[in-house]
Amino acid sequence: MKKQKIIILGGNPETGAIVDVANKMGLHTIVIDPYPNAPAKKNAHSTYNIDVRETDKINKIIKNEQVGGVLVGVADPLVPYYEKICRENNFPCYATKEIINYFSSKSNFAGICSKNNINVIPSYSTDSDLNKLAYPVVIKPVDSGAGVGISICNTPIEAEIGIKKALEVSIKKEYLIEKYMECDDMFAYYTFINGEVYLSALADRYKTKKQGTSSSVCIAAEYPSKYKEIFIEKIHPKLVLMFKKLGVHNGVLLIQFFVDQENFYAYDPGFRIQGEAPHIYLKHFNNFDHREMLINFAMTGSMYSGNFSEKNNCLFSGEHAATLWVLLKAGTIGKISGIAEIKSHPNVINFIQRFNSNDIIENNMLGTERQVFCRIYTTAKEKSEVQKTINFIKDNLIIEDNKKQDMILDFWNGHEK
Repeated sequence: MKKQKIIILGGNPETGAIVDVANKMGLHTIVIDPYPNAPAKKNAHSTYNIDVRETDKINKIIKNEQVGGVLVGVADPLVPYYEKICRENNFPCYATKEIINYFSSKSNFAGICSKNNINVIPSYSTDSDLNKLAYPVVIKPVDSGAGVGISICNTPIEAEIGIKKALEVSIKKEYLIEKYMECDDMFAYYTFINGEVYLSALADRYKTKKQGTSSSVCIAAEYPSKYKEIFIEKIHPKLVLMFKKLGVHNGVLLIQFFVDQENFYAYDPGFRIQGEAPHIYLKHFNNFDHREMLINFAMTGSMYSGNFSEKNNCLFSGEHAATLWVLLKAGTIGKISGIAEIKSHPNVINFIQRFNSNDIIENNMLGTERQVFCRIYTTAKEKSEVQKTINFIKDNLIIEDNKKQDMILDFWNGHEK
């Protein structure tokens, strides 16, 4: 594949990591995003300031640049356009239009889960009388990710505001009204290779409760999930049957679940590489990289050659991992310290930083993943080591605004007693 050209769709920082991997694989990377200073463009060989929805313009670039393949980055709304571009240029695409329709729309996903006896979050019709809802409820756009456009509503007035907020960011101009789930949260991460289904990771998610009516952004993920046994026994077989019926052939998929008294409620699928980046742990523990696999698929039509089941171990062979998300308050970043010490810790395997000094966290970023300063990836042989690493990071990381006020909104304390 060396010296061949690949187009990568989207420009956020998480997509930039895919660009870096493609560069290391010897490809000529082309990033397409409407924003000239999009982070993913920083290390790309060439870039275009084009909206991905303008597929005709992208098709001309493919022809003129003699591009060999296309891959979508970390952005749910771009997945349907990725499929369209691949189809029109006869490029390998890891899903059909029908499958993407189920996994890129929260309402369509809820419908297909229900048909396959998989619980989903109880919801209300959008023509329901707002005065008669059982509050609190969550109002969200059907087609956005990263917490964008989501509101927790406790009154009819808040619900009206939440509906307006959701419609402003929804491409389809559609929204959902769901029961607010006050319970545990987890995710399952799947790999698909030539129609075979592999469960690759299970983790518990922890969210901040300091965002008011905004979306509760994740502050930590811990692997493997404490619900691993019951999930593998009761939910995994249902999902495998559903994937087979849908004809999912290749790709990666993350599905989140609320867990209430051992009842699982599926929500928010992501049929692409995740900003949460569980692939970092898969490479560390199992020695395969989803980014490399999807880049290879984009260029050759093959995800993986060999016996994948020998490498894939969703329980990480008994070891442990935890990702810390550092969320910031609104303001201008001033002092940052402690990062060098954290990176040098033997249990820290990756540190993905999204902001630097003098960057501004705007109010409209709050309640979304855009307020994430960094994600810190840690591993440990024993679970007790996870807590020690968390305490070390918390003691060393300092982020202040230009008025010397602490900017860290929330920090996961692990399982301190």
